Amino acid sequence: MKKTYTRFIVVVIALLVLNMISTSVYQRFDLTKDGRYTVSEETKNLLEQAYKPIVIDVFLDGEIPGEFRKLKLETGQFLEELAAIHPNLKYDFINPIEDASQQEAEQITAQLAKSGVKGAVATVQEGGKSTKVTIFPYALILYDGKTTAVPLLKTVARATVEERVNSSIQQLEYQFADGLRKSSQEKTKTVAFLRDSGTLTDIQIHDFIQSVQEYYRAAPFGIEFVTTSDSIQPQQVLESLNKFDLVVDPKPTEAFSETKKYILDQYLMQGGKLLLAVDPIIMENDSLSNQEGKAYPLPRKLHLDDMLFRYGLRLNNGLVKDLQQAPIAIAAGQGRNTQYEAYAWPYYPISKSSLDTSATAQFITKNLEGVKFEYTGTIDTLKNGIKKTILLSTSSKTQVVTLPALVSLSEIGEEINPEIYNRSNLPLAVLAQGSFTSAYKNRVKPVRLKGNLDQGKEAAIVLIADGDILKNQIVRGEAQELGFDIRTGQLYGNKEFLMNTVNYLLDDTGLIKLRNKDIKVPFLDSKKVIDEKLKWQFINVLLPLLLVAGFGIVFMWLRKRKYQS
Repeated sequence: MKKTYTRFIVVVIALLVLNMISTSVYQRFDLTKDGRYTVSEETKNLLEQAYKPIVIDVFLDGEIPGEFRKLKLETGQFLEELAAIHPNLKYDFINPIEDASQQEAEQITAQLAKSGVKGAVATVQEGGKSTKVTIFPYALILYDGKTTAVPLLKTVARATVEERVNSSIQQLEYQFADGLRKSSQEKTKTVAFLRDSGTLTDIQIHDFIQSVQEYYRAAPFGIEFVTTSDSIQPQQVLESLNKFDLVVDPKPTEAFSETKKYILDQYLMQGGKLLLAVDPIIMENDSLSNQEGKAYPLPRKLHLDDMLFRYGLRLNNGLVKDLQQAPIAIAAGQGRNTQYEAYAWPYYPISKSSLDTSATAQFITKNLEGVKFEYTGTIDTLKNGIKKTILLSTSSKTQVVTLPALVSLSEIGEEINPEIYNRSNLPLAVLAQGSFTSAYKNRVKPVRLKGNLDQGKEAAIVLIADGDILKNQIVRGEAQELGFDIRTGQLYGNKEFLMNTVNYLLDDTGLIKLRNKDIKVPFLDSKKVIDEKLKWQFINVLLPLLLVAGFGIVFMWLRKRKYQS
């Protein structure tokens, strides 16, 4: 008896000690194969730096389709992980238009739209019946008086709702980390957009500028004014340019002066970063707006060849035709009856990766939607000791047309001869990084600059053989989302690729890592669910009851037999 009592006391004490330890030591374990509930170090750092309370409202509640219930479940589980890290993070799932009249719902929808939350119509299927409902696949983060909208549903071209939800679940951590960063962190890096040499206008690259400004400080900058104003000194321009962490040149169309080239060269020698979206071909869709529907592309002379050659790069002005292509929208009808029809157009190559298997290439282009190019040339990489990474390239079925040449809308519908598409994997976007040699080494300098360097510090250039990759469409004076073709309804990965590139050049790699996170989400086959509904109801509901009843009958029979004998 005494021994039993002692054991009881030991067990009680052990339980008390274990309980005290459990209140002070807290640990969660992620047993999933893909680590979907493991929060990355980048997100943890954001949460640690956000020392004020965080409130998150998720608008995924009420009557929503089954696919979105999966997104709601995954979102809730992820936010639970964030709340376990940040003690002052609170979240809630709400339906903003629940129990609201039609007029009230319209007012709420308009108010949410001002905050960046857009409603969408979805279909709920129950028992073979379909019902249209309005959902808001967004979350709102409130931090320090600032509200940031977080889109939860990713747009994926030509994808089913299930595929979109699957992609959205993959992007959950990135979207919330991105929203937290916008809400809680100050902008420290600066980006200059060159506004000379006939570059794209502000409205033509409005969405790209706006996307950059969400993370960094951005400002317009001019260099060619040095050649037109006696009051501006090249040394002052270079000193001002050196204050920027990245310089973007969006589709220059006029030849560079030697002064501009030399200032950019010395900016690079000082360790600067350049993003050059250069169009080596003169060709626009407007050129086809004639009765014949014909145009003659020509090489564009920018006087950049010598500078790029010294850096180990060369722009080719051969016009690319590719069997992996985007459609062109052609107008049919007149006035209000005008409609657009999409036709395959080999002059719009689509690229989402290259044969480059390096970590850098995969880092920038992984999980990327197809990037649309328009009337693009190609890039050659030259051996010079600088590391080159091919980010995007053509497909394995490519043709390069020597200029001048004829481009005609009559090519639409023509039978394709695969044999003439005999080129493959030609570079369209290349990253060069390392210690560059000045393009003006052992040459007469166009202007005098203090501290001239012939061998530079660690720097980087991204050269893209199409300036239109940065251009958004404009409808009724309003800029559309970069990469979205409003006439065909297609969304391309131009913005995602460019933002990945900008983040990489500015050493902001944490966001790219989160974008590239791989999660595989299994979905139910809705048709199979309906067809086999009764079968699984029987297995999950009636069969367990029958097993219990059968066990009880057998037990009672055995017990009765035991006592009768």
